[in-house]
Amino acid sequence: MKQLYFSKYILLFIFTFSHFSAKELKAQQVPLLDQYYINPTVYNPAAAGASGLFNAYLLRNQKFADFDGGQVTHVFTADAALRQSKYGLGFNLVNDNVGIFDHTQALVSYAYQLQIYTDHFLRLGLSAGISDFRVNMSDLRANPSDPYLLNSNYKNTEFMANMGLYYTHKSLAIGLTIPQLLNNSVSENNNGSESSYHLVRHAMLSGAYEFKIRSIKDLSITPYLMMRYAKNSPVQFDVNVIAKLYEKAWFAVNYRDDFSLGLNIGINVLKNFVLGYAYDIGIQKTGRYASNNHEFLIGYRLKSKKKKEPERILNNDISTLKTLLAEKYKKIDRLRHELEQMEKNDKMADEDRDGVPDEQDDCPKTPPFYIVDERGCPIDTDQDGVVDSEDFCPEIPGLAANNGCPEQKEERVEMEERLENIYFAFGKYELTEYSRRKLVTVISMMVENASYILKMHGHTDDIGSDNANIELAYKRLTTVKNYLILNGVPDNRIIIIPHGERNPVVANTDNQSRANNRRVTFEIYDYQ
Repeated sequence: MKQLYFSKYILLFIFTFSHFSAKELKAQQVPLLDQYYINPTVYNPAAAGASGLFNAYLLRNQKFADFDGGQVTHVFTADAALRQSKYGLGFNLVNDNVGIFDHTQALVSYAYQLQIYTDHFLRLGLSAGISDFRVNMSDLRANPSDPYLLNSNYKNTEFMANMGLYYTHKSLAIGLTIPQLLNNSVSENNNGSESSYHLVRHAMLSGAYEFKIRSIKDLSITPYLMMRYAKNSPVQFDVNVIAKLYEKAWFAVNYRDDFSLGLNIGINVLKNFVLGYAYDIGIQKTGRYASNNHEFLIGYRLKSKKKKEPERILNNDISTLKTLLAEKYKKIDRLRHELEQMEKNDKMADEDRDGVPDEQDDCPKTPPFYIVDERGCPIDTDQDGVVDSEDFCPEIPGLAANNGCPEQKEERVEMEERLENIYFAFGKYELTEYSRRKLVTVISMMVENASYILKMHGHTDDIGSDNANIELAYKRLTTVKNYLILNGVPDNRIIIIPHGERNPVVANTDNQSRANNRRVTFEIYDYQ
């Protein structure tokens, strides 16, 4: 640094040194920074790890730029979240240089999070380290006999600590910081004249609330207030308004009480990096001395990778397995009861459940899956004495002993391509898109071979009464039959046989086995 001439820069010297001689210097000593709302750990150790990320920031703040030897502050911070932000670790390195005064701090931070209520979190933070204060008189040219000026360089290193609180609730954040907690002092005795620099305990209170702008995607507006107090100094406050586009950029305006107006702009680049710039304009009496203030910020953010715990049950955890099985069976019993209750309620108005109310039903005891006419009686289209619902050949007169079909030789056709079963959700009889694709093979076989007869068998699981399951099987068969008819398969070449729960392919013991039993199967016959 080039030397400072006292006669030329007396104004700056008096501004920074007037209280340093023959008494303690007590004033705002913590550097005034602009972009602390982007990196709150620069002031508050309790904010370490609060973002859930690993953060590293480098900041340069320059004030009194029109003066040779004006104030320059460099800050490096790094913090990381541990165990989903329950703990936080941080490191701060600060160098504040004002002319012949040089103050360096190196601090390590630790934060611990308490959940005081749902979505209410309080973080407690403490930072500790060393503070190195130096006066470089060799950079000053002045009258060496002046009793109010120190004649030699000196330095002093002290242990220091800061503490903080950081409260968050959804979009609200409130912070309280006590810098220079130990209230240390640096003193020098020169020819009976003692001077001291006192590290005054400060109090810094901040608050912010983020408002989401629903009309513009990812945009939010955040008012941010910072208040500072130090003994023998007036309360000083900042008012900031930050407009932020999530993970993209931010723009802010700020007002510092009786000091400056400022603008700040920042962008996110290369996924993990942020760049920021702030410019202050001095106002009122201090404007002449505080003009051309700049602050540059570069940061790096890295999201922590959460370890996914495998969702599994250990083989030896018998008690957990028993609990889960008991809950499953309890759910099945409840569903069974609900289905039986629904069936009972329906029967009050239509006992045989054929769609014809009891007061209009001439055949009230008809099985629930029978096709009936408007009087509620079974239909027999071919008038062979076998009702259509039990007639394998409903449009061709036949014998009851032959399921309504004429005496013919039945021969099952062995298919080169297996006809896949159609499966249904619990209690449902709608076709899925996957099931429709399976039916393409059946449709092709039946359309290309005019002599083929298709038999379809409907099955259910064991939940519900036998009658209810017969009816459900019939509905599933009817759904499949209607789809085949729409795709060119003649109605009189399709035979449907509802079995209900009577012929399970596997025992009904769990959800998977029951799903395997909710099916419609196919057989193709050729009658000679």
